[in-house]
Amino acid sequence: MGLIRGLREMAVADPGGHGPKESLVEKTTSQTVLRALGLLEAVADGIYSLEDLSAAAGLTRSTTHRLLSTLTRAGYLRHEPRAGYLLGPRLIELGFKAHGQLHLPSLARPHLARLAQVSQETVHLGVLDGADVVYLDKVQGTRGLQMASCIGGRAPAQATALGKAILSALPETEWLAHLIPNLQRTPNTVTDPQRFQEELARVAARGYALDLEENEPGIRCIAAPIRDGGGRAVAAVSISSAVIYLTDERMAELIPCVVETAQRISRDLGWSPDQRRRRPETPTLGNEKRGSSTRADLAAHQQGGAHGAL
Repeated sequence: MGLIRGLREMAVADPGGHGPKESLVEKTTSQTVLRALGLLEAVADGIYSLEDLSAAAGLTRSTTHRLLSTLTRAGYLRHEPRAGYLLGPRLIELGFKAHGQLHLPSLARPHLARLAQVSQETVHLGVLDGADVVYLDKVQGTRGLQMASCIGGRAPAQATALGKAILSALPETEWLAHLIPNLQRTPNTVTDPQRFQEELARVAARGYALDLEENEPGIRCIAAPIRDGGGRAVAAVSISSAVIYLTDERMAELIPCVVETAQRISRDLGWSPDQRRRRPETPTLGNEKRGSSTRADLAAHQQGGAHGAL
């Protein structure tokens, strides 16, 4: 309803309808476009009848009807006698085109750079490909620590925080299809099917995944899934660093930042917070807080070895 609210504010600020620079024709055209877009938003928010749409937009019944009729003829709305005005097929077509024009690495890059700056650690963007995770982007941290990963490189999904974050969003019946039983990247790599399923269940419940030296000795990672407009986990974002930098206390501070970054990228892909199955506490970047529950998770993980509860 942002456009509707904006139109009302415009009416209060400029009741005469004469802006300082726009001609009367230009201003009238602009207001007509904004009103039409505002009506589309209102229908999307669940307002369907002519009377309610007129009231929500602050327009006369005749003006509202004229705009709705134009939008209906163009396919942006459709009208059903008993239901009222509904979103039309043209919007579905444009939605698919808009989605096809999204380029995940370009869209995510500013968020990755911000996370790297705030955390000082190396940040990765990855997608799932079979039993592997593929690195789409990498932003080097400011500590000068060189990570072995590279853009286009692969790592076993089951041994990485990136992979586990994405796998946890898949149906449980598909989890074991991505497990390589004999994989042993480090002594901490999870290979037991039951423990693997238990870990993914906990990752799904908490909204983030950890890699405690499971893929590379001496390296720890935190990751969270990135979702598209349909709520599907299409990628993940992670922080990686040496154990001396990613201590238990520091990981507890950075987990909310990673989750928040993943959610910001997800929103750019059309995801809505209303689609969340859980709501982890995510304070803003640069204002992190230490969660006692997170430190308890880390402690439990270490008490049970790298195969413990996450």
